[in-house]
Amino acid sequence: MPIIKIQDIGNILTDLNYDVMDESILNTPTRYASYLETFKKKNDSDFTEFCQDNNIKCSAMKSSNMNIIVTLNKISISSMCQHHMLPFYGEVSISYTTKGYTLGLSKFKRLIDFCSNELTTQEELTKKIAHKIQLVLPVKCLHVRIECVHSCMIVRGIKDLNTNTTTEIHIEETETGILNI
Repeated sequence: MPIIKIQDIGNILTDLNYDVMDESILNTPTRYASYLETFKKKNDSDFTEFCQDNNIKCSAMKSSNMNIIVTLNKISISSMCQHHMLPFYGEVSISYTTKGYTLGLSKFKRLIDFCSNELTTQEELTKKIAHKIQLVLPVKCLHVRIECVHSCMIVRGIKDLNTNTTTEIHIEETETGILNI
């Protein structure tokens, strides 16, 4: 059963003076409702189920006594801004220092997609990605950097095509605990 009422979307289009019976718009309310439903807010049990379904778990390294820095760059990301419900998109870089375990490289993209498929801000998304990585992979140090273009900057307000936004989080394990830099 759909969460979003398709008729409500049709009413919005009608209020904007669009003919919802026009062949090119006829299925737009249904398509848009389906699209919005993919951004349903997730909880911890959703994440647990997601990890099980996608076999996301760390593996012990053969030579676990070495500190190895692993960096993944230019992982594509797209999400929906909770302020304007417009997309933002760009790239994620993840760098971590191993703590005897590693994670399959494709699993990072899956984690990013899981985290980004909600209404969110780029700042919150950066923290969420770092947190989810820490839940599945013990690390000594973790750095997550997201650089995105925000559609709200392009199509409304300032209408600037050249601005991008960078957010970063750096988490490091110390002798006294976790340090968030």
